[in-house]
Amino acid sequence: MNSRKIILVALFAIFASSLYAQKLSMGYLYPAGGEVGTTLEIEAGGLNINKATKVLFNHPGIKGEVEPVKESASAKRARRKLNDQSSPQLADKVKIRISIAANVPCGLYDLRLQGANGVSNMLPFEVSSSPNFLESKHSSMGKPNMVDALPAVLCGYVTPGGVDHFRFKGRAGDNIVASVKARQLVPYIADAVPGWFQPVLKIVDSRGREVAYSDDYHHNVDPVIITTLPKDDDYTLIIHDAIFRGRQDFNYRIHLGIIPFVTGRYPAYGVAEKRIEQQIEGVNLGKSKVNIKVKKEGYNLLTHTNGKECSNAVSFYALPRGSKLIEYPEGETKLTFTAAIADSLTANAKIKRYKINATEGSPIIVELIGRRNGSRIDAVMRLKSSSGEVVATVDDTEDPIQGLMTFHADPILNYTPLQSEEMTLEVEDLHRGYGKDYHYLLKRHRQLPSFHAFVSPANIAIPSGGTAAFRVDISGQLKRPANLVINGLPKGFTTSSLRIRGGKSWNVSITAPKGAAVERFPIEVKVEYPDNDGRAQADALPVDNMMQAFYYTHHIPAAELAVDVAEASPFRLSLDFDVEKDIMVSMRDEVIPIKILIDRNKDFNEPVELAMSYRSKLLTLEPVSILPEENEKTIYIKLDKTSLERFKKRKSLPLWQMNIVGTVKGEVERQGKRTFQNAKYREITPYFQIKLKR
Repeated sequence: MNSRKIILVALFAIFASSLYAQKLSMGYLYPAGGEVGTTLEIEAGGLNINKATKVLFNHPGIKGEVEPVKESASAKRARRKLNDQSSPQLADKVKIRISIAANVPCGLYDLRLQGANGVSNMLPFEVSSSPNFLESKHSSMGKPNMVDALPAVLCGYVTPGGVDHFRFKGRAGDNIVASVKARQLVPYIADAVPGWFQPVLKIVDSRGREVAYSDDYHHNVDPVIITTLPKDDDYTLIIHDAIFRGRQDFNYRIHLGIIPFVTGRYPAYGVAEKRIEQQIEGVNLGKSKVNIKVKKEGYNLLTHTNGKECSNAVSFYALPRGSKLIEYPEGETKLTFTAAIADSLTANAKIKRYKINATEGSPIIVELIGRRNGSRIDAVMRLKSSSGEVVATVDDTEDPIQGLMTFHADPILNYTPLQSEEMTLEVEDLHRGYGKDYHYLLKRHRQLPSFHAFVSPANIAIPSGGTAAFRVDISGQLKRPANLVINGLPKGFTTSSLRIRGGKSWNVSITAPKGAAVERFPIEVKVEYPDNDGRAQADALPVDNMMQAFYYTHHIPAAELAVDVAEASPFRLSLDFDVEKDIMVSMRDEVIPIKILIDRNKDFNEPVELAMSYRSKLLTLEPVSILPEENEKTIYIKLDKTSLERFKKRKSLPLWQMNIVGTVKGEVERQGKRTFQNAKYREITPYFQIKLKR
């Protein structure tokens, strides 16, 4: 595909996603969790969330009700002081009353807010076995937050330049754990560098002498302290940001007490549906061995319970059911296509070696899973010929599925041998580390996926009878056009733009039938693409997109992809042509006529302003409205002749993907430009394509 065309399609996708982004955006939850079996009230901060009417969880045992917090414009202005680090993205607040059933397992769950015209992004909500303890602001060494009973989950947020203090009583010999969740609660902050809260944690005695300190736990940003208290005393736990930033999305939860904390579970790899015995290491565990059987293949998070208290979650990777796994082999075991190898580096073998049969011209592809499964290894793989010559070395390979990772330490080797021979694969830690927690899994592949697909938003809100859109992002390369398959849509729902025609992003629309019931249901999206054996399918993973440090965008995995059918809007927009057929436009054309149909409720008599989702110098649309007495409107998209000149000598001509948005009483921004996000009503047509021809 022409590179300029790719850029045009990608830029359109970025613009369209911002134009039709969900109207509700959450920046923080406080406190971001609660004790199992209790009811509590939390605060959510964000943008436009005061329009939320419903709380969505991905577990039926957690229920929530939303109550807007009324705050005047003058009060909002008063909160923003000189040198304040506050953000307009956190301007709105709502109160949420949450009840957690007694049978909900400990862990992190997805919380979203839903309003009349959309669903918010997801933020984690933690269910814990210990009660929340909420800080009071302006604490200090002389006036700390007094924690009367442990274990507890200390909840707070740091202010600019702020340091929070918590005082608790400890006895000599207590194995105290202080485990922070901060980045886990808000993975990325768009306007912060580094792009997350970077906590620093320490414990001091009554004389201010440091007992323990932590600013990271292995390769995790969130710190953990595990220490044995030296004497009976009043101890103070102190937390602040590493560079003393702060505001309400710099929030934290600190699990504090004589609580179970797992430092390792071995083996860390297994096969789905197959029972294995694991050795558990850590503190305050109660037992050192457990039998487990996981149902889900891939990455799992496992907790351990010591009586009432739940431990931290530890990673476990499961191969597909029925797979063969060789565990901790002795000697130079052969790595084949039929069996994966689970191993670790040891003091006696800081370099592990494996044999591989190589066939001339057939790629050797070996994937190592380590850091992605909680291992401390920063692995390097080397491939050696039968004569001992190093023919390939690989260190870090980015895994686009791991949206929460910013340091991709696991390598994937891809080498095509020049001759058939027995070769040697070496695995080593880049920093020469070793031990049980330097574990890894090796898998040999015949081929790797050429792309990964992501669907956002992970919750698609459709007004009954109306249309909504989602975006499919492609990481990698789709060499030829592909089709999207949507499973789970009820009868009567229609779609448009299911054929991906190029670029890194593609927009799809779903239209609900008039009178569709207000309900929520899961769907799945698959990419059907041509391969050597005909056609294959790949899952498009549901994600939420978050920005880090002003620039980087990450795909954050979501628990599910779901459609929420909301109450009907007072009007609906449609098109009078087959949206699956391209509108062909020549360079001689001056305008593109598009007929828009409107279906109004009987009592709705507002003019509807129309605009294109795609804006550029190439295509423009003058302001136009559908008046109350009209049931259709022909709009005329203008082609800029000067801008089209540059395509005359090109082999590939552009394809524009777009739809039409209709708004009622949209707010006016600076320079007279409308904003569609804050309109009273906002509806869209299905997506269609305009193709330029010679």
